[in-house]
Amino acid sequence: MSAGPSQDVTVTGGSGGTTARLDDMRARADVLSARAEEFERVLVALARAEADPAVLALAASPVTGAALEVACARFFTRAAGAGVRIRGIATALRGCADAYESADALIAASLAVALDTAANVAGHGVRTVVFHPVTMVVVGNAAVQGLVVATGVVHVWSAAKEAGVFDHIEQVTGIDVEEVAEHGAEAVLGVLADGAVWAAQQAGEHSDLTGAAMEHVVPGFVAGFLGVPPGLVFTPADWGAIPRDSQTLTGFVLAGLSPFGFFGGQTLMPHPQHRPPVDVHVVEEWTGRGRAGAGGADGAHAPGSVRALWERQWAQSRGRDNGRVRVEQVAGADGRRRHIVYVPATTRNTLRAGRETTDHTTNLETASGRRSAQHEVVRTAIEEAGVDPDDEVMLVGYSQGGLVAASLLADEEFRQRVNVTTVFTVGAPVSDFAPPDGVDMLSIEHEQDLVPDLDGARNEDTAEWTTLTVDLDEAEQREALAQKGWSEERIDAAFDGPVYAHGGELYDNTVTDLEEGGHPELTQWQERNSRFFDDPLRSTHSFEGARP
Repeated sequence: MSAGPSQDVTVTGGSGGTTARLDDMRARADVLSARAEEFERVLVALARAEADPAVLALAASPVTGAALEVACARFFTRAAGAGVRIRGIATALRGCADAYESADALIAASLAVALDTAANVAGHGVRTVVFHPVTMVVVGNAAVQGLVVATGVVHVWSAAKEAGVFDHIEQVTGIDVEEVAEHGAEAVLGVLADGAVWAAQQAGEHSDLTGAAMEHVVPGFVAGFLGVPPGLVFTPADWGAIPRDSQTLTGFVLAGLSPFGFFGGQTLMPHPQHRPPVDVHVVEEWTGRGRAGAGGADGAHAPGSVRALWERQWAQSRGRDNGRVRVEQVAGADGRRRHIVYVPATTRNTLRAGRETTDHTTNLETASGRRSAQHEVVRTAIEEAGVDPDDEVMLVGYSQGGLVAASLLADEEFRQRVNVTTVFTVGAPVSDFAPPDGVDMLSIEHEQDLVPDLDGARNEDTAEWTTLTVDLDEAEQREALAQKGWSEERIDAAFDGPVYAHGGELYDNTVTDLEEGGHPELTQWQERNSRFFDDPLRSTHSFEGARP
């Protein structure tokens, strides 16, 4: 897989992002204002000097003095105008930055209102049609007739089979009726499955539309179908009882499916201080003797690059039934202790809350803004690994790990206890959890990956949050996998999945490509956070959590 220029990478945020450029405009405006003020002070000093009789006395003659006065007057008039113009440029720069932000916010708000209202009205309309007496009679009649027909078909099929009709047909024509029926059913199910895969892939390909649907259309439609007037959706108060965005809609899914045994015991509005019960235990530790394990070529050192950081992160969930939270203590060259905390990805594709904490229950709980069992695993791991409040911490997460890591920063209590200064996420839906001031965050996502779009929005464009969105080249990805020894059948199977672009192997190719190509934003992020790289490790601890 070739590096760098072959990739189509969209950069959002960071030093070259819109917010950073607007901040630069305001900073330059401040510089211009300061220069104008300094210039005006110089003019005042010159004017005082020019009015000094001693200066006028230096003129050789009255004519020369008069000429000097005229020249000075012209200079001061033009210079005073220059100061005003400089201040005007500064004011215009600030005005442009403010106008851009205001216009951008107005457009976004207007689009949100339009989508929410239209979806809400559609939901009301569908509810009216569905529960209209005529509709209920028609649908009920069709359901009864369908049940009668299905029952008749089953009865006729069973009777024909018992009477030996199928055997006679096979003897005369050579056609196995049961096999034909089985193949037909498989073909129908195959078409439905292919359609579902295609729909999921298209949703990932068109992330902007998917995001708008997840954040506005679906919640608005559900609210309308439940009979919620549009006005309540736009009220400032947030009771959590109205599906108004992707977060609250996820809460509805949790609460709605909980009575049927999915996602554990969930309520629509959980207590804000609730912490899910979880048992956390150490599964591996190293305290300075021997090798640190699972750390690349030299496990006794911090990662030497972003790719090495990614490799250690991926190792915490790859091929495991339950992911591990790994805490590395880095001995900084400046004498300070730092820690890298790796938060694992999803390892269990189940909708029922089991003992393993890296499952879909954690995904939905975290995405809805609730505290999940995995939150408690990370908290406990940080406590037991001996992380002090003054120690700098980097959080690293892929998929669920990135979601959990970013959401922890939204918890004021966690931030008071843990000094997180750096975050690195890969393929994670983190747009609802923008990093607070002072946290330098880098996110890598695939344009075709549906998972980062599930939170319904794009990552914010801020100076401290850099997002690299990579448009996958399937041919190059296939070539890279082939170079890793993958068979053609295995490669085809990987690209046939509905969320193929979320695969760790593809993200491994992407991170490698970005690093080998020397992508400037990746390089700059590593340089800004170089204190976490290369230095020796003092200890490592790996933890697993289990629900009781």
